[in-house]
Amino acid sequence: MQIQPKHAVFAAILFAGFTLAGMYATNPALPEPGMKKPSLNAGPDTLGSGTATLAPEKKVQVVFALDATGSMSGLIGTAKEKIWSIASSFTQSDTNTIVEMGLIFYRDKGDKFITKQVQLSNDMDNVYEHLMSITADGGGDSPESVNQGLYEAVTKMGWNNDTTTYKTVFLVGDCPPHMDYQDDVKYPKTCEIAKGKDIVLNTILMGNDLVAKKVWHEIANCSQGEFMQVNMNANNLVVATPYDDSIAKLSDQMDQTRMYYGTAEYTQKNVSKQVQSTKLKGGTSVSTAARRAEYNITTTSGNTAYYGTNELVNDYKAGKVKIADIKPAQLPAEVAKMDEKQKKIYLDKMVVRRDSINKEMKVLVEKRKSYIDKELSKKSKAEVETSFENQVYENVKKQAAKKKVNLKGKAKY
Repeated sequence: MQIQPKHAVFAAILFAGFTLAGMYATNPALPEPGMKKPSLNAGPDTLGSGTATLAPEKKVQVVFALDATGSMSGLIGTAKEKIWSIASSFTQSDTNTIVEMGLIFYRDKGDKFITKQVQLSNDMDNVYEHLMSITADGGGDSPESVNQGLYEAVTKMGWNNDTTTYKTVFLVGDCPPHMDYQDDVKYPKTCEIAKGKDIVLNTILMGNDLVAKKVWHEIANCSQGEFMQVNMNANNLVVATPYDDSIAKLSDQMDQTRMYYGTAEYTQKNVSKQVQSTKLKGGTSVSTAARRAEYNITTTSGNTAYYGTNELVNDYKAGKVKIADIKPAQLPAEVAKMDEKQKKIYLDKMVVRRDSINKEMKVLVEKRKSYIDKELSKKSKAEVETSFENQVYENVKKQAAKKKVNLKGKAKY
């Protein structure tokens, strides 16, 4: 059976997005004697602007279980472009909402892999890096290893046990599951497990396979989730703006201002975030870079994960650490060789520089939002409301409200 290629629109749902656990986990190190331990609950209120007093946290956890066979190349490609706007949409809450996202890619036995996991985390750079490494390949027949993909999404993603957390899986694909694999946990059993874990299962059927449609309906109905069906004509709204390039350049400048202190081992873990940012620029459009900047600059979940802990400029500005208390060997090389007066002058300048970049970027992000709103207003109401992004966002918004996570605003693009 030949699988029809899917329209790139469907990738808009991903996001993708994550406290990395499992194979992508990172662990905060303790500060050295003489240092104040940076609070994990008090991050910068915006990129480069000190600390904020945060309201009690709410958490949203979203896992996308995605068919990654060759017919899904459009989906995977678009996902790489839209992950940041999807994540930003989920952070629009009236509380301090931490958004974690995870991915399960599934294919079938005989393919290069059967499943590949990206654990739940709020570190979207890390999630995005692993997403960029995925290509659609394999398949060419039906069914696929849907059962295994769904089972791992429900049982192996490090879900929060807190009953106030909104937890959901979006199963996305076009082929039914193999029901003849003896070592599979079949989807009806996984549905029971999901209900026990308070995980809502939403399904998105790509195409018109009638067997898959029946299964997708059953999976969505088992936990009061939503079933959606999309086809080659599904509406994926993409709006590039004249501000994207400038925002991307400012985002690059912001990436370059990060510097970390502490033990060599811990500093290296944080410095890897800067290396990661540089790596992500390859093959990324300016529009994607602008979406990443907006996510990091406007969301607590985003900018806290963006900086990490023991980031020198933020902690110095916030008074969390005194530069004289840090051993030279635990300072960035460019700072360690300075005397105390030079260190203070240097860090004061870095604070001013970062605040200036932050201020300019916030202005451009607001202009970008206004431009997108204007462009969307030119389209029919039906076109916007039935767009893939909007349907996914509205479903999450309705379901999260049951956990008193009140998302506000419109889907972001």
